[in-house]
Amino acid sequence: MGKKPVKDDFFLWLYNIIRDKKRRQSYIQLCRLLYEKPFRWSVHNDDNRLEDGLTLRETFIQEEDLDEGHLEVLYFLNKPCSVFEVLIGVAQRLNDTMYDLRDHGDHTPRWFNELLVNLRLNEFIDKPDNKEEPLSPTDECAIEEIVETFLDRTYDFHGNGGLFPLKKRPLKDQQSVEIWYQMMAYLAENYT
Repeated sequence: MGKKPVKDDFFLWLYNIIRDKKRRQSYIQLCRLLYEKPFRWSVHNDDNRLEDGLTLRETFIQEEDLDEGHLEVLYFLNKPCSVFEVLIGVAQRLNDTMYDLRDHGDHTPRWFNELLVNLRLNEFIDKPDNKEEPLSPTDECAIEEIVETFLDRTYDFHGNGGLFPLKKRPLKDQQSVEIWYQMMAYLAENYT
């Protein structure tokens, strides 16, 4: 095991999946908050998005060749899945779904950024001169409110406030539509 706790190594591993090397701005502090926030679901089949997030843990353990029987690893594996893990899983699903329609390659960072834009979390960038400086209490409260709107599905009929806001009137209230079908409607509206 490394000198840092497994959960810290995992966070850095996750962050490298979504870090856009072409952009100067970073979201380390925002992502730390999302990493500490457990994901919860209430709509049928949204547990599949949770499973996508948990699959990242298995990949990390395999890539880092960690002993799954080690007490620290067991504790790490039993922690609730975070919002950060789920958002990365969704970004990877977007990348996989759009792979044949766009230039081939891993565009997970781009999709993750689009999810941040849709949730209106993209304004919470790190300070350029000090990426380790925590977000202000005001920013933390604003982020908490945005994330709770997403988790509680208190966004509007069109999905504004969620991951996949639609411009055209959807057939169903997006509060009751599973994330996968929200994603499909969003892609159909914006990318076909």
